[in-house]
Amino acid sequence: MKKIYRLVPVGLRERAAFMLRAGYYPQFSKPITYNQKVNYRKLYWKNSLFVTCSDKVAVKKYVAEKIGHEHIIDSVFVGDMITPAQAKQLMENYGSLVVKANHNSGPVQFLDPGDSEEAIQVVCQNIKDQLNEDYGKVKQEPWYSHVKPKVLVERKLHMMDGSDPCDYKFHVFNGRDGGRQTVILQMDYDRHKMLHRSFFNESLDWLPFSWKQPCLRTSIVRPPRYDRMLEIAKLLALPFSHARIDLYNIDGNIYFGEITFAHASGRGKFSSIIYDKWLGRLWELDPAI
Repeated sequence: MKKIYRLVPVGLRERAAFMLRAGYYPQFSKPITYNQKVNYRKLYWKNSLFVTCSDKVAVKKYVAEKIGHEHIIDSVFVGDMITPAQAKQLMENYGSLVVKANHNSGPVQFLDPGDSEEAIQVVCQNIKDQLNEDYGKVKQEPWYSHVKPKVLVERKLHMMDGSDPCDYKFHVFNGRDGGRQTVILQMDYDRHKMLHRSFFNESLDWLPFSWKQPCLRTSIVRPPRYDRMLEIAKLLALPFSHARIDLYNIDGNIYFGEITFAHASGRGKFSSIIYDKWLGRLWELDPAI
């Protein structure tokens, strides 16, 4: 089915996918809603930093120069491929691992020292398959096609109690006046079980809408050093009209996750188109940058 789908002309294919997932007929040339503006960006992007910041390897150096090396998760391996033997050796040296391709947005793979040989082989094969795919063409997010595919392995982050850290996704919109920035915080919960999602403003007040996933929580505990997280998110988003900045907070230690330029590939369905339009109004500057 995927092969047949990819034979359909790109323009028709993208509009069909948009209608199916976002739930309404799109206008990409004169975008109004958030989803439409993401698709405009996919068609007409012109910010060369999209390539650097979408490369999970190259972005680390870029971000370290902006906010400091202490916020960067150490890479324990970067290469053209990874074998089960290499993965086992890395686990012996570093413990639990996160394994990903640098030229796409997932799926991310996880390895733990107690994993079976079969499980390790499955992870290595999955990453190999990802490296052979032109993610930029698959998702029509062309900047990814300019990234040379590599394997990136990092240590898996843990909270003090051993649990997985929260992933704070800051949607940052830069205003026309050059100084005003609007932040919408997205929180994903139970990612590996029953994913649900909530949104909050910069002051951590709950926003009453859902976006692709159901909303089950209406409050959030202010994380330690939240002001520093906001500062980092706003700084990293400055070169763009809009970007999503992902950060982790490990008991007050803040780590950079990634920068995303086409959230949900511009097809995430809102609980009401009203909120799709509202976020579209927040995106005041040229979506191509």
